[in-house]
Amino acid sequence: MIGLLLACIGSVFNVLTDVSRKKVLDRGYDTVVISFWCKVIALGCYALIAAGLFLSGVPLAFPENISVFGLTGPSSLALYFVLNTLLEGTAILLNYRALQVAPLSLCVPFMALTPLFLLPAGYLFLGEDISGGMIMGVLVVTLGSLVINRKLVAGGWLEPLRSLFREKGSRYMLCVALLLTCTAVLDKWFVASGGQRSLGLRVSHSLMLALGKGVLLAVFFLGLALVRRRLQRSSAPIGWGRVWKETPAWLLSAGAFESSVMMLQLVAMQFSVAALIISIKRSGILLACVLGWFVFKEREIQDRVIGSFVMLAGVSLFFLTKPDALGSSILDTRGAFLVMVATLCGLALVLRLTSAKAVPTLPEPARTPAR
Repeated sequence: MIGLLLACIGSVFNVLTDVSRKKVLDRGYDTVVISFWCKVIALGCYALIAAGLFLSGVPLAFPENISVFGLTGPSSLALYFVLNTLLEGTAILLNYRALQVAPLSLCVPFMALTPLFLLPAGYLFLGEDISGGMIMGVLVVTLGSLVINRKLVAGGWLEPLRSLFREKGSRYMLCVALLLTCTAVLDKWFVASGGQRSLGLRVSHSLMLALGKGVLLAVFFLGLALVRRRLQRSSAPIGWGRVWKETPAWLLSAGAFESSVMMLQLVAMQFSVAALIISIKRSGILLACVLGWFVFKEREIQDRVIGSFVMLAGVSLFFLTKPDALGSSILDTRGAFLVMVATLCGLALVLRLTSAKAVPTLPEPARTPAR
């Protein structure tokens, strides 16, 4: 139950992170610079957590008894940090770019496709069981992502699927979902080693991993900015401090929320399976649509809200049918099938009621004037 509660809180913070990032990125700042400053702010938050653990008498230590690809101890830990820096660094840059080129309510919902990638990855690398209900949940999530681009059905049934790869923001978010699937597997692999531990020690291990990742990612973005400037042979300033003069509050919020999400995710993974934690984390997609409406004044989000509800139903189905350590789940395969059928029926009804608004109106052909 602790893991599920932490994952739910992390889901809300994850959306608030995207909102804060977009408020900053909408001003056209360099994504590498923003990525660097967010990591620096996150490191400050980790330092505060470390001070709290130290005052509480909790030792700060990395996870123990780790073995990856035949490597153990410091070697395996070094491999983890290198892989994570490359994967997560790329994912962050793509995520920021997506927020720059697409509305929040359009690109963020595609992060709900993460369970589609994490399901086989968890089975292959983490030994997590897959149930029929989990597969149904993933299919419903995928269907919801297509509903977001329902208007394109007028151009053919495969047009919504094509739009996922044609729309830059959606395409970037699909790549982000795939990359973060890999980092989630790595995180679960490392943070869950060592057997049963106290909550304080679990937080300590999570903090040390997050701290190491934060340092290397900050160095990664700093080095990327300097190398890019050198290759471009530009003498123009990078503009490191401009964002602090114009949007300091949103930048601080983005870094603080980012660090909170990472800590909550790493701790939650020690109490439950990775696929479940990430699925709950992505369940904040509906909140992203609502905030896109109120904060960024995004309009015509009807299909995005409908698709987000369908995605949320798929994530819930995934959660309810995930077997626990004893092999039991809240819903069996029959119950999952009934829930999926009910979701599809409700979706068909809503699409029917809103079909008039979903089909774009084509301009009438020009009439030839009578002679």
